[in-house]
Amino acid sequence: MNDTDLDARLSESAPAASPPLGLAAHRGRIMAEARARRSHRARLGIASAAASLALIGGGSMAMAGNGGQTPWGWVADNVFSTDRPDGSFCFKGIRVMFDGVSGGSDIARDARDIVTSIDLDSLDTTEAEARARADDAAAVDLDGEPAPIHDSEDQVRLRAIDSIVAHSLFDGLAERGYSETEIAQVSLESRTTGCE
Repeated sequence: MNDTDLDARLSESAPAASPPLGLAAHRGRIMAEARARRSHRARLGIASAAASLALIGGGSMAMAGNGGQTPWGWVADNVFSTDRPDGSFCFKGIRVMFDGVSGGSDIARDARDIVTSIDLDSLDTTEAEARARADDAAAVDLDGEPAPIHDSEDQVRLRAIDSIVAHSLFDGLAERGYSETEIAQVSLESRTTGCE
């Protein structure tokens, strides 16, 4: 059994969890704030960053966040949400994590800038979804025997979003001149609710 198969089995055997009451209103507020930020980002991006650095200082930058408060109690660097046919919704929060570097360092600021600039709602996930389905079909167990994985369309799309964000982040950091060693200190955390 490989990690992907183990993940699938754990997901299937986990008890159904219902989102906390009031989450729909919370999601609506988060998405409204994210849309408002995106519309102002082009005009205020550089000026805001410079003003923040001058006024707040590098040490407090890790606390700034972008207003994407999640149901799990942390601030997301980017959020994705979609309504589902049954009236529920799927919510995904993504944040940049660091190991061995300060949250106020240059690479931390650049990583967050890259992730927050991605418009998750309008991503074309077609190619990434096709790769995920091909990987699922070619999955094997520990003995090398075929063990295809059967994820839902929502799960495939969310994995595609994670893949696109990760590639965009790591490619963007490399384009900004960071070494592989520096980039290895950056990772992404992604959580979802209501996306099963």
